Amino acid sequence: MTATIELACDESAAVISSIGASLVRFSVGDRPVVVPMNAFDGAVLAPWPNRIDGGRYDFAGDSHRLPITEPERDAALHGLVADVPWSVVERTESTVSLEYTLEPTEGYPFAFDLQVDFELAEAELRMRARALNTGSAPAPFGFGFHPWLSAGDGELVDEAQLVIPTAHWHETDERLIPTAVRPFDDGTAVPADHASDDSACMVCKDFRALRLIGGTILDDAYGSPRRGDDGWSRARLKGADLREVVVGMGPGFRTWQVCTGDGLDEDLARRAIAIEPMTCPPNAFAAGEAGEDFDVIATGDELAVEWSVALTEADVASPSLPE
Repeated sequence: MTATIELACDESAAVISSIGASLVRFSVGDRPVVVPMNAFDGAVLAPWPNRIDGGRYDFAGDSHRLPITEPERDAALHGLVADVPWSVVERTESTVSLEYTLEPTEGYPFAFDLQVDFELAEAELRMRARALNTGSAPAPFGFGFHPWLSAGDGELVDEAQLVIPTAHWHETDERLIPTAVRPFDDGTAVPADHASDDSACMVCKDFRALRLIGGTILDDAYGSPRRGDDGWSRARLKGADLREVVVGMGPGFRTWQVCTGDGLDEDLARRAIAIEPMTCPPNAFAAGEAGEDFDVIATGDELAVEWSVALTEADVASPSLPE
């Protein structure tokens, strides 16, 4: 039986599952913010988020092969800890900490102690995650988090507006493996009458300014996140009720992944949008540069990151975006 932890603070409530240390639900009053979608619902994605092509990567002179967990795309998907039970180590009415010991396994011969802390406040949930290398050698590592965000009770994401503050878009092949990093042109804007059915249309993927999602299909990674003076990057989802869900990711995160859930069951498709903070882009271990595209954690060292989800009132100004 899956253990769930309920947190409460004033009108805010959250449900955390011990499986994957997952943020399953978050609401403020009767307004849903994070909802379950039967697809990695709010799970911790580690020691890598997203896909590794063919499950193969080289590190420190050795070749590794991970089990293929997404056979239709021949990929190792979303790490090793999203479907395992974590242990609760501390809990109050509005906070909980969970931990998991990651032992060396096929394709990933490294060891980590993982901990995730949830802290619920009024209209905001803040998460801190830590990965401590307990092995005998440096190790490649990535964190990701997979919350599904609601545009409002019963609303499709088509009716919502979106901002992803970023400078680059990762173009992918049909298996969603990146093939190119394409910079957005700061001198252009998305025409109001633009229409395209091309999944590689860069104009359709440009959400640097708040605009309607409409029928745009997204399962895309965005790099070089733009940050405020506090070092945080903040994505925004504005519902038809004019309230904004704001997802923030602190220093240490390199990538936003955004998914409209079109491949889910018909009754769930486009009912929420995943806005996923990730410390590395898709396929980073296989195609990225160690220390540049993903973190290498020395023995005894740790990677610590922080991210948040908040709901603003309709009459509250949204956080300003860096130019």
